[in-house]
Formats: sequence, C-alpha cells, structure tokens
Amino acid sequence: MKKIHKIIIILLFIFCLSGCYNYEEINNYAIVSGISIDQNKEDNSKYDVGIQIMNAKKDEEADNSLITFYKASGNTIFESLEKIMLDSPKEIYLGHNEVIVISETLLKEKDPLNFLDFFMRNPQVEKDSLVMIAKDSNAYEVLKIITPLETIPSRNLKSSLNIADKYSGTLTIITIDEFISNLINDGVEAVLPAVTIDGKTSSGDDMENISESDPKTKLKFETLGFFQNNKLKDYLSKDESMGYNFLAGTPSETYINVKCDDSNYASLKISNSKLKEEMVIKDGKPKVSINDNITADLAEYNCKADFIKNNDIIEEIEKNASKKIKELMNKSINKLYVENKSDVLKYGLKFYQKKYKEMEKYGYKAEEIINNIDFDINVNVEINSSELSIKSVKENK
Repeated sequence: MKKIHKIIIILLFIFCLSGCYNYEEINNYAIVSGISIDQNKEDNSKYDVGIQIMNAKKDEEADNSLITFYKASGNTIFESLEKIMLDSPKEIYLGHNEVIVISETLLKEKDPLNFLDFFMRNPQVEKDSLVMIAKDSNAYEVLKIITPLETIPSRNLKSSLNIADKYSGTLTIITIDEFISNLINDGVEAVLPAVTIDGKTSSGDDMENISESDPKTKLKFETLGFFQNNKLKDYLSKDESMGYNFLAGTPSETYINVKCDDSNYASLKISNSKLKEEMVIKDGKPKVSINDNITADLAEYNCKADFIKNNDIIEEIEKNASKKIKELMNKSINKLYVENKSDVLKYGLKFYQKKYKEMEKYGYKAEEIINNIDFDINVNVEINSSELSIKSVKENK
C-alpha cells in the first residue's frame, strides 16, 4: 500500500508540473515587430514612437496575420508606449521586436543615451533587435513601407539588412545592446546602417505597392552613419563603408572589381579575410600596423588574355585587387580619423589598453590618442580558384 501511495503522490506532482503557472494566451497580446522613434516636430523635448503590430486580424477565420500601426508622443519612450496601450485592444508585447528605426534628425540633435534607456532596462525587450537610421525621412514612414517580397515591413527591413551585410561589404548589422555599449564606452564612437526611401513615401504603405512588378516605393540600404560625441556626425560613402568593413574584419562575402585590361574588368569574390592589427609606438607616436591577408575566388573574367597559360596575369589581378582594397581602407581612415576624429574602430581604446605605460610616458590621454595615430596598411590578395577557371569567352571568338 505504501508503494501505491508513493506512486499516486509522484503522479500528482508530475501533473502539477506539466503546466506553466504564468501561462498567457498569445492571442491576448499585440506582438510588436518594429519600433520607430522620431523627434516631435511641435515639441523637441518629446518623442513620436510608432509600433508595428503583427497579430491584428480582419476576422477570426483569417489564416494570416495582418499588420497595423500605432503612434503616440511622450516625454519618454515608456510614456509613448503607455499611451499606445490605451488605444490598443490588447497588451503590447515587445519580446519579438525585430527592428528599431530612428530618424537622423533625432540622432543628430540628441545623445541616444537620453532616450534609449528603456530598451536596456525593460527585460521584455529583445536585446538583439537591429537598429538603423532613417536617412532623409521620418522613421515612422520607413517602418510602414510595404514591399512585394516581404509584406511585413519589419521583416523586410531585417531581411534586407541581413542580405546587404552578408553580400555587399558596405553594411554592418548593429543590435540595440551593441549600439548602447558603444555609446556608453568613453572614447568609442558608434556606427549604424542607414536606410532610405526610394520613391514616393505616400505610396509605400499602400497595398497596391506590393501588387506591381516594379513598385513605386522601395527601401535601400547603401551606407553607414558614424557618430562623434554620441551624435550622428555624417555618412560614409559606399567606398568608405566598404573600407570600414575591411578594417573591422566583418565582410563575410563581398566582391570587388579590378581592371584586367584597358576597358574590361574581373570580379573577385572575397571568401576569407584574416586581419591582424599591431599597436606600436614609433618616434613617440602611436601607430597602427594593419595586415590583411585575403583569399578570393575569380567570379568573372572578361578580358582576352588566357591566364591559364600565364600566371603573371593572375598575379597582376591579385596585385590590383590588393591595391584597390588598400585604397578603400585608406579612404575610410581619412574620413573617420583625419577629417572627423571619430574612433568607430576603437583604436584609441585598444592603444590605451595594450600600451598604457607607453601612452603615460609620452603624456597621451585616452581621448587624445586618435588625434595622433599613424597608420600602416598592407593588403595581400590571393586568388584561390584560378585552376578551376576556363578561358575567357572572348578568347574563343
């Protein structure tokens, strides 16, 4: 009997543990997938916060969730969201948020630490939400753009940025916790990808935009915005953005074009980049020695010369590719460190951490290091797949 009693008690415990005491039906929540933050035009001390909700339905029988938007103004992000809560028939849930779009006007005028505290303090908020700048437009307008391939705007923004980050070599993904971490660290500046609206803003949130083969309104990721003293300073050009990513060691898959005769080009697909940095003191000045060994595949070759029979041609392409990547890096260094003194690559911090005693000896303070850094950049590109390639099609004419 004692064994039977024990079994019954164990079974009762198992049944009690099978559920969640704080379980809530997902239908009770309004699932937020995108957030926009703009400066209020009438009162600069207030913020216009917009949210995109995924789970609004036309009727209970609908198979697919539609999207809807809410917007409210407040002195804080929290206050704005609380106001939205009063308009929403369901409780707002931020645990699945994917993107945070912030207007460039706001980022240029205010330190983001003044209004982003909510996102780190609230345990419900996804810390890996992607952050981006709404360039030349309102952040709420960007959040509402609907495109044919992805009809949920937040997912479109996230997917487009992921693709651009992986293949273009000009963009980089920044999460909300990374962004705030860079803003908090003294002497370190932040970068953010910038998105622009291509076309008529008024047509972007119209469902007709997704029914056209060539939509009137699209979103484009083309560049990076960089910060100085925790405010948006300027944007990098496409070449400067690519140079930044090579310096940061981030491009996973990108390509570059190099001339292989007077008027034709070869395309190289970067397959691996091994970046090494060395902090040295030369003639009393901090110097960053950068060596980047890059392997690449020949993706396209449009010149007449048959490189299979002439290794000198491959070596020439490698030499030209190395020169071009070095030029891209130098363009980025010139824009960030020579013209704007924006330490987005954290060289000042790295010097102070690795060469603290030397910096003290020569009287450098942490914030002064970037004003005196010299750079020595060396790039070596090696083509991996030449033995797999065939003659140029032009050679067969």
